[in-house]
Amino acid sequence: MEHTPAMPGTPPNGALNGASDALAAHTATGSLPPGKARQSCLLRGLRDLFAARGADDLRAASLALDDCVARYGTPAPLPPNASAQHGKRNPHGSARQAATQAATSHAHDDQWRDAEYAFNRLFVGPMAVPAPPYASAWLETEPRLMGESTMDVRGLYHALGYAVPDEGATPDDHLSFELDAALALLALRDAPPFPATDTGREHGLAVDEAWCWLVAEHMGTWVPRFVQRALAEPGVPPAIARALALLLCWQEDAAAACARRHPPEATAGASALPV
Repeated sequence: MEHTPAMPGTPPNGALNGASDALAAHTATGSLPPGKARQSCLLRGLRDLFAARGADDLRAASLALDDCVARYGTPAPLPPNASAQHGKRNPHGSARQAATQAATSHAHDDQWRDAEYAFNRLFVGPMAVPAPPYASAWLETEPRLMGESTMDVRGLYHALGYAVPDEGATPDDHLSFELDAALALLALRDAPPFPATDTGREHGLAVDEAWCWLVAEHMGTWVPRFVQRALAEPGVPPAIARALALLLCWQEDAAAACARRHPPEATAGASALPV
């Protein structure tokens, strides 16, 4: 089934209002432990790639992901095919192999123009797209944008003190915004410990539960299907296929970590933080 995005040809800038400065202040010191530094690096590259507005943006984000893979490896070992659980073979084998293929084409502008065309065909429009990067396109009973799932993530953004640009006109549940929210929560989870008071413990628990709600319960419901559908399309360029594989690998690894810490019911309704 094909879906039509609400705003064809206009991907968002990928950054929540108020999020970037807070994240930069926290990560500039290099204080993130290796596991979270890897996640931060991947999330930034993935956010920027899925918010790309043209060939130059795709090239820059892909180079950033190349650097993440070279420095930290993948979030978890990739299976021989990135969507094996869905029965779809990934011809690129692994994220590292796809990164190598992508790197060989960085110098060729025509290949990045082709990647831009493929990106628009898959995710942007102006024609109906096979893999819309909006949660509501996959989670609503009737595929549409700005549905209940959009309001769920908007509530999370507001609890964090952030908002999408042009709220009400821009769909809050675009993949790039959700990845930016994950970055914000990642920074909060590694912030200095909350005070050893009832309020401090409540805030610390709420941040952890909000993270697990976002990456496991919410994104876990739609991101695997989104990746599967995009990879099923013919002619997906290596750089985009690698980004999709890394996205799925990161989401599944983060969700598995949440499952080890919390029973499934613990993350239900965790899309708001205490004030």
